[in-house]
Amino acid sequence: MIRRLLISLAVAVLTLGWAGAAAPAQAETTYAACDGVWVVVDYGSLGGGTTTKCATSYATGTAALKATFGASLENGMVVKVAGKPSKPDVYKHYWSYWQATRKADGSYSGWSYANLGPSAYHPKKGNAEGWHYVSISGSASAPGAKPPVNPVAKPKPSSAKPTASTTAKPSASPNKTPSGTATPIVTPTPAETVTPPASSVEPPPTDAGSALPLIVTATVIAAGGAGAGAWWLWKGRTR
Repeated sequence: MIRRLLISLAVAVLTLGWAGAAAPAQAETTYAACDGVWVVVDYGSLGGGTTTKCATSYATGTAALKATFGASLENGMVVKVAGKPSKPDVYKHYWSYWQATRKADGSYSGWSYANLGPSAYHPKKGNAEGWHYVSISGSASAPGAKPPVNPVAKPKPSSAKPTASTTAKPSASPNKTPSGTATPIVTPTPAETVTPPASSVEPPPTDAGSALPLIVTATVIAAGGAGAGAWWLWKGRTR
């Protein structure tokens, strides 16, 4: 009975330990062209065409823009990108904000007007951010270029070289006993065995009380194991 109880407690402890083990973390996807988010800027009437850069810091849309082109904000609104325009007038022109989603083949969807301002939006790795300088009197238009194709990076082959094994060589000078020196041989004397009288030998206790410490310990172990943005949106809907 006691033996079955101890086995049951041990199985319970092992089961709890296995169930509490953390699941292995999944490997993060790495992209070949831009291991972050693309940032595409179309300067529109400012001149300069369209430029694309990769942002590896992209906690927010504003962070991605600042990490690639630099940006100036007023009251939470982006008024300058890469220092342009030199004298912004938000009553005439503004920087419209867009997003594109990466597809399984590495290409991108069409541009979608942002529903949140850049400081409130959190880009997802692999996707793209777009900016286009447009007139406030017209409808918002997307950047004139799509993000570059961004495939998943292939794993690099291991560059580790095999380590050469070293074989131990026998010692060139074995120990020798000097000639002419006699080494005494000592024969151990067997120890005398004393058998106590039969009456002085007590049988081991068989009562359940002797297993109590084991039960208490196992129980303790088992118990322990159990133990700005809206403004952009409005402009997008006037398209």
